[in-house]
Amino acid sequence: MRSVELFIFPLLLLVIVFSGCLETPVAAPPHIDENVLEECGWVQIGDSTSRSKTFDIGGKEIKINTATINYGDKSLEEYLMRQVGEYSNVENISTARIVAMRIVLPAGIPLPSQVVLEMASTQVKDMAVRMNIKDFHKINTTQLPLKNGKTAEANVYSGYTTLGNNNVPLKGMIATWGASGSTLVVTAVYPDKDFVFEAGTKKVIINIDGKAEYKEIIKLLQHIE
Repeated sequence: MRSVELFIFPLLLLVIVFSGCLETPVAAPPHIDENVLEECGWVQIGDSTSRSKTFDIGGKEIKINTATINYGDKSLEEYLMRQVGEYSNVENISTARIVAMRIVLPAGIPLPSQVVLEMASTQVKDMAVRMNIKDFHKINTTQLPLKNGKTAEANVYSGYTTLGNNNVPLKGMIATWGASGSTLVVTAVYPDKDFVFEAGTKKVIINIDGKAEYKEIIKLLQHIE
């Protein structure tokens, strides 16, 4: 959180000096239409969570509001369970995930994309630990197309997770863009390619279409509101 504060404090000072507005709108949870989720075979995971962080700057209390929601690829999870279940009793299989957060600052000012990506990069290691992702490292940057014709800045990552004693290659991205007086920060992780699954004397190649997974995630990102 400390890194976030170092980047946000100057922006909050600008709000006080130039607009004098200290009111922070409520952060509505990001949302993907149910029809789009169903078409792609994804589901919402759990409930959305909302948080507020209050700062004291120059004797004035100002607030940052956030709302976060999680989505998972149910169809991919079921496919992996069918493939792996023939050879193993593995019960929990990590599937593709999307974590979307809306950040709202006083006066609804947006955060610059490069600032957000710099902030997010400091959180990547923590996220990788929570999701049991190994060697999760940045490999490049890109721009993702949005529905409104604009683009979102994104950092792209690569790593792997384990399924039993088998390595599963993963790709990930952290993208950000401004939306209606707020900033959206979206993290996505998905299996990237085929992998070998071994259980005892059994050995099978699990087919993963990484390009199709990527296109699906881009479509979902485009429908986040």
